[in-house]
Amino acid sequence: MFFLYSVIFTLGALAAAPYALWRTRRLSSRRTWWHERWGRLPSEFCQSQPGSIWIHAVSVGETLAVARLIRALQQKLPERKIFLSHVTPTGREAGEKRLPLVAGRFYLPFDWLACVSRATACLKPALLLIAETELWPNLLLGAHRSGARVVLVNARLSDRSFRGYRLFRFFMRRVLENVDWVFAQTQRDRERFCAIGADPERVLVTGNLKFDAPLPETRGFPEALKQALIQAQKRPVAAAASTMAGEEEEVLKAWSAIRHAHPRSLLILAPRHPERFDQVARLLAVREIPFLRRSALPNDAAEIASQLAPACVLLLDSIGELGAVFSGVDVAFMGGSLVPAGGHNLLEPAQWGKPVIFGPHMESFRDVAGAFLEAGAAIRCANAEQLSSSLLRLFADERQRKAMGEAGRSLMKQHAGATDRIAAQLVSLLEAGTTPPDPQ
Repeated sequence: MFFLYSVIFTLGALAAAPYALWRTRRLSSRRTWWHERWGRLPSEFCQSQPGSIWIHAVSVGETLAVARLIRALQQKLPERKIFLSHVTPTGREAGEKRLPLVAGRFYLPFDWLACVSRATACLKPALLLIAETELWPNLLLGAHRSGARVVLVNARLSDRSFRGYRLFRFFMRRVLENVDWVFAQTQRDRERFCAIGADPERVLVTGNLKFDAPLPETRGFPEALKQALIQAQKRPVAAAASTMAGEEEEVLKAWSAIRHAHPRSLLILAPRHPERFDQVARLLAVREIPFLRRSALPNDAAEIASQLAPACVLLLDSIGELGAVFSGVDVAFMGGSLVPAGGHNLLEPAQWGKPVIFGPHMESFRDVAGAFLEAGAAIRCANAEQLSSSLLRLFADERQRKAMGEAGRSLMKQHAGATDRIAAQLVSLLEAGTTPPDPQ
């Protein structure tokens, strides 16, 4: 089965090669990207003795989720070197900012056994941690064959992933035989991993690491922006975060009513993917909406204020600043939810005590979204019209905004603790080789 998978993966890689060449054409580290994806890691990463920890976090969200866990492991296991891999340049950049003290970082090798084997031969990992849902069959097989313990942390299966994996349960059962432990976010995730072939005795519910995330640092632009909003008397302010293709049009449609009711309002629009920044800028220009690009602004509050005065929209065309920018808004709308993209993480604005609105498509975060709705910390809207009316209602009611914000903060405190639970279990695995205790 693994041979057949490798053949199919090879055919897919050949078909995708022109696109990969095009996507990497502007990378300053293009040569590094290709070398590392073939499993050729820098020589200084290579270990003489086994015992390192390899942590894979595909992109920004997964990197931020495991950041605190990595720091906990560095404190508990200071003698073990930790290496961090990514797939996306933005994930790597997030790792450089949040985790500068890891022993090394690299792009995940292609999922051929030869590429994975080169990486494991260099790193000699005692443990491979994979954040959330990166089930690369040859990666898991190669790491297992190298003698490393393989653990999925913060593991979850969205509706779409679960449907796909369940169709190939006969193969996924073989794949998951190479995983020692699955630390699932919720009971629903545990049941889904068991349903696609994981050993129920090796799947534990440990909670969601994202509930433990520390507040982002606001120094620099986010703090300057907060001061500029005051100086420019721009209020109310909403953030439309992690928006997807086709969603900006709906958000702007909703925002037109806000502009009419609140002429000094500001929308901070943050598209999910950097390659769409220019596309969204063109959309704003075509619609003749006065806007600014964050990339054109300094970190000086007075200068930002002077440019903000005539603007209706601030296009946040930057990476890594959104989490801190939430501190200065009144309401946050979470994108990927008005279009069928599965939604995005609600916890970043909730950290700052901000009320959250999202659309009907939150399949990838169903449990978190349900908990927020039940706690009164969020509002679900079905379309642009409901988004507009929800924003107007919240802007007019400061007491409701504060109540929703406090409900979100309380919910985060209630679900905190996954980092300490998982770190203790991983130390137990590495140091004593024992079975992790049941966190329940």
